Amino acid sequence: MPRVRRLRGALVLAACAVIVIVVAGVALADPFHLRHIRWFTASAVLLAVLLVTAAFALLAPRGQLRLIVLIIGGLAALGWIGIVAVATQVTVENRTVSEVADGGRRLVVVEAAPPASGPIYAVVVRSGSGAFEQESVVYQGVESGVPPSGIRFVDGDTVEVRTGPCVYRSEVEAVTLAVDPVYRALRPDTC
Repeated sequence: MPRVRRLRGALVLAACAVIVIVVAGVALADPFHLRHIRWFTASAVLLAVLLVTAAFALLAPRGQLRLIVLIIGGLAALGWIGIVAVATQVTVENRTVSEVADGGRRLVVVEAAPPASGPIYAVVVRSGSGAFEQESVVYQGVESGVPPSGIRFVDGDTVEVRTGPCVYRSEVEAVTLAVDPVYRALRPDTC
């Protein structure tokens, strides 16, 4: 009977791991454009590694085999934590240049300055706050380009970005914050 109980426990843990993997897949797809989605994805992957390790440890007989399973699972979890820590150090934090608010949404000009190049400006639309804050790119400039001269909400579903003589308009979906089209400049002197 203890063998059946261990098998049932392993199946429950495996089912939980499958659910977590599906959640991680949804997080990778990011249909709601969450600004902090990388933390949801990283946490889901770590939880899946721990659940799979626990399921295999439950199935393994007591003794050295179970210890080996736990060591391998622990090393996999520590390896994942290391990968996430390194990736966190590589990301560049954007600096807010200007912001225009309309209801619960904000149109924000951000500047990213990688160490060896000039500033790169982008315009993003944000909604909400905290862990579930949403963010979508509306306009992406090029290196050493000028910041947008004007940003505004035209109406509830449309935003406008002005850079020099160029005027870009995009539609923003209210729930998912999907932007269509997303403008990406090829050179700083052309539309």
